[in-house]
Amino acid sequence: MTAPRSDNLAKDSLRTAAIYCLATWVGVWLLFVLIRLSTLDIRVVPGAGPFMLSALAVSFLAPVVATALAVASAIRRPGVLLSWLLLGCALAALFVQAWVFLSSRWI
Repeated sequence: MTAPRSDNLAKDSLRTAAIYCLATWVGVWLLFVLIRLSTLDIRVVPGAGPFMLSALAVSFLAPVVATALAVASAIRRPGVLLSWLLLGCALAALFVQAWVFLSSRWI
């Protein structure tokens, strides 16, 4: 059995990192929705402010980083359909993110 080439591992790790960025983005937005729909008032929870501010920063940066990683993955392995599918998902997340931030009245 031969060991996998390190070049393939680097290409696959770009795609995996992009998937993790998108999964983190979905997780943070699910957290925001659950907090919004719950009766819990997070303003009384100590330390919630910096945590929520960092979660907002992560939700803003995750689609940007995922798109960059997906573009790099698609360039390095253009024949792999998963790379193009991931690029489409990352671009969709980026457009949804832009739409959410631009349509919010609190900004």
